[in-house]
Amino acid sequence: MDSGTAALEPLERIMQEASDLALSWTRRREALVVDEKSAGQFASSADLDVEAMLRRSLAEEFGEGRIIGEEMGGDLGEGITGWALDPIDGTSNFLLGLPLWGISAGYIEKGGSTVGAIALPELGLLLSAASGTGLRVNRIAQPRAASRGPVKIMALGENDFEPGPETDARAQTFRDQGYAVVRYRCAVFSLASAALGRLGGYVERGCGLWDVAAADIICREAGMSVEAGQIAPGRYGIDARWA
Repeated sequence: MDSGTAALEPLERIMQEASDLALSWTRRREALVVDEKSAGQFASSADLDVEAMLRRSLAEEFGEGRIIGEEMGGDLGEGITGWALDPIDGTSNFLLGLPLWGISAGYIEKGGSTVGAIALPELGLLLSAASGTGLRVNRIAQPRAASRGPVKIMALGENDFEPGPETDARAQTFRDQGYAVVRYRCAVFSLASAALGRLGGYVERGCGLWDVAAADIICREAGMSVEAGQIAPGRYGIDARWA
């Protein structure tokens, strides 16, 4: 895998194509086939379509390699090296017509996130970063986010690994520190918003690798403090905050 902008430019192009494909589904939601994978967790024909497109395009551009995706599975082997894809994170929001969903593709080398891109299609945003590049938004390098001033908002995620009652306790801890707490039901949207300086941070325990593979490098290159890693088989945690 190339490093820096040499890897980002083709990835950004691929992610824009994925964004356009996902947006085409928003104009024909009535045609979506929806599967409830587990209680409150959905996959649609749009998720499958976007993931299949990402797999094809990444293989064509970067060569055949290991890929793990939320909908089509796979693994990154003992070396934990390859692509982790979330074709539509926030599927419930997507299905309901809320714009708070995103597409994520991150490359991991020996367990560490090195290249990643997040598209927020209905917001017209594409965030990307590789080691040492800083944050790029819509393919343009960005300065570090300015001070957020007195407004303090922290986003939290919850899932079947760490459900609501446990995250409620974490939420109260942040409230005691003067934060308002929000839950957008989309890790990718929340982490991208944090990288843009629109949130003080995002914390979730028990998400998938595809939820954090791109956001890890994006948030770090934006200037955030990030702790991310596996906390149980197949489960990951991320704590990304502005100092």
